[in-house]
Amino acid sequence: MKRYRYSESFLSIQGEGHYIGAPSVFLRFWGCNFTCEGFSNPERSTLDFDPADVGRLEDMPVITQGCDTVYAWRRDFQHLSKQATAAELCDTIEGLCPSFRHRRSGQSIHLVLTGGEPMLSQTAIAELIDIFSQRNNLPRHITIETNGTQAPREPFANTLKRIRDNQCKWFWSVSPKLSLSGEDWQKAIKPGVVANYAQLSDIGQLKYVVDGSERCWSEIEEATAAYRSAGVSWNVWIMPVGASMEQQQEHQERICMEAVERGYNFSPRVQNWIFGNRTGT
Repeated sequence: MKRYRYSESFLSIQGEGHYIGAPSVFLRFWGCNFTCEGFSNPERSTLDFDPADVGRLEDMPVITQGCDTVYAWRRDFQHLSKQATAAELCDTIEGLCPSFRHRRSGQSIHLVLTGGEPMLSQTAIAELIDIFSQRNNLPRHITIETNGTQAPREPFANTLKRIRDNQCKWFWSVSPKLSLSGEDWQKAIKPGVVANYAQLSDIGQLKYVVDGSERCWSEIEEATAAYRSAGVSWNVWIMPVGASMEQQQEHQERICMEAVERGYNFSPRVQNWIFGNRTGT
């Protein structure tokens, strides 16, 4: 049976955007098509430690420059990744969250598929969902956290069509990468791809990471207009750049008020404030 590479799975809360604070079980897939080395890293500094010295993911230093989940895609961190069949991934998730309902409150626990870039693992996701369906344990809420550049393929698209009528809400959390990330605009902003997402499930959000510069705001307006022209009407959320609480504090108030002025939603990255952005949170 095919085995899929992933980085970690854990139970926490959703820290960003529309479902902020919702109890969620996360599955972080391995691999990404971007590096995002520019985040909080204008000098493009390299890591200040050797990945080979990290023996366990739990011992990973908090990354404060560039991509803060670099361990989920960079080859020199591959020794920290895991491999499992889709059934084994379902077992792992159910070990954290047996029925996607809390045993005391009865409230729904969300499933969040993240990365890296989880849309590189569409075959794994489709198989995962099919197994949950066969077990009569399909989550009521599934969020996929994606950069919005990977077009949906079969059987992934067919799987989403099947679960739409099974009271399962599939939520697209699309985080387009502005130039602040260090990524090329033509590769990062793909309105047609996101429009294809919306055809499969028209609930989602556009979530931008910004530093408060006029360039960022201008790019948000341009990118959002392109998504709107493609038929994507989702709400826009604005998040301050920073993998640490201290980095966010530098400019979050100014960014928050500018977001309000422009009519956008504002979101902190709550996992940073509560857990210090450690792995497994």
